[in-house]
Amino acid sequence: MQLSENIALLAQYAKQLPSDAQSSFQQTLEALSERCEKLEQRRERDEQTLRFIQFALENLRVDAKYLSFDLEATRRENVRLNQLLETFLNNER
Repeated sequence: MQLSENIALLAQYAKQLPSDAQSSFQQTLEALSERCEKLEQRRERDEQTLRFIQFALENLRVDAKYLSFDLEATRRENVRLNQLLETFLNNER
């Protein structure tokens, strides 16, 4: 059962209270209801932020894999070019 449903249930019980207690109880329920609404909005915002962070982390992982692959390819190419340069310099002598 959600908080808003519980507050609605408490509001029904408030009608059974003596009239002098109803007003105070009703104010308390209204304040509680406002806080619950703010809490729900905050929870939704936090969930949205979490989804964005998870998406960003996944993109970061993919980017890191591509960078690692590119680094290894660059190293292999560097070794190959150095070998070609050495061969060329040896043939020039």
